[in-house]
Amino acid sequence: MLDTISFLMKAKRIAASGFVGAKEAEELCHLIGGGESLTIDFSAVSGVNFAAQRAFLRARKSGLKFNIVNASPEIAGQFEDSGVASFVNVCRRSEPLDMSIYEEFGASYMSKAYNSADGNSMIKVYGPRVPVEAVEREKVVARAVMRFGIATPLVGSLYSDGQNNALSFERIEGKRSFSRIISEEPDRLEEITRRFAVMCKELHSTECDTAIFSDRSLFYRSFVEADTVLGPEVRARALAFLDGVPSATTCLHGDMQLSNVITNGSEDMWIDLGDFSYGNHMFDMGMWYFLCKLNDEEHALSLFHLHKADLDRIWDIFIEEYFGLHDPESIKAVTSEIEPFAALHMIYLGTAYRYEPWMPEYIKRIFK
Repeated sequence: MLDTISFLMKAKRIAASGFVGAKEAEELCHLIGGGESLTIDFSAVSGVNFAAQRAFLRARKSGLKFNIVNASPEIAGQFEDSGVASFVNVCRRSEPLDMSIYEEFGASYMSKAYNSADGNSMIKVYGPRVPVEAVEREKVVARAVMRFGIATPLVGSLYSDGQNNALSFERIEGKRSFSRIISEEPDRLEEITRRFAVMCKELHSTECDTAIFSDRSLFYRSFVEADTVLGPEVRARALAFLDGVPSATTCLHGDMQLSNVITNGSEDMWIDLGDFSYGNHMFDMGMWYFLCKLNDEEHALSLFHLHKADLDRIWDIFIEEYFGLHDPESIKAVTSEIEPFAALHMIYLGTAYRYEPWMPEYIKRIFK
């Protein structure tokens, strides 16, 4: 009954409580509406029936984009047993985080990585700045991209200690990131860069599931509209540029860089898929250009363990392999087409976090 369920609408998130039957499920789907992918939080849901599952299945097949998170083991099992979980992503609620069986082996800006004592798995522990929604999304994405044939480590349970959230993953024995290989074996820079470019081309030619993933152009549009630094004229020109970007429904990584590919020597895999989406391949290119060409020596060393000169060389080889270009003028022309996409990525960084002092002038020059 309607009085047994309450709804709380948040940004891209709906919370449900009580027992969810057909009527309640249909009301939830009505609140979702069309457009961007939303999350239904089942933390306080006590149960579901087949009629509710059927309603969610119909909603997914009608094109609604949503995922269910924080389901109890019993409710998640119902979706799995019925087969609905093959069409609707259902994530179980987090389990208690026990770090006693793990040993730290690496760290990044947002997380730390630990190997299990049995060598079978690893756990990625996110810092307190990373919201649980971002961790849930990474799990949903990791499960979904495997359906496209994209190589990525298997994902396991979600954990929490009340402050930090974590995800378990299959441990890839002997793995190294592409950036680590180049830093440790500089003579392999060209080989690894060309392998990376081929992987990116394959990713960008793979059709994405638009019922699960978001349109990257809408992502950037939201940050341009939210900007308070650049001024209305620059924002208007950036939005006009976005309006002219040809649409596409092929896959984007969202954080396409050498550190986000790992290999054990026999298989190359994408990792850190939390920003996976669909759209024009140039959105990924803009982000990659920003990292390669617009970072200084300090950031190059901290992000990739590489020198700025290495990244400049990597960029030239990458563009040559990805686009099949060889003459400097053609490479220069393609690079100039990529720059506005890098500027959009800066607007995202500046609005979501903060602008570096040099960024606003660069953006204004691009969107003049």
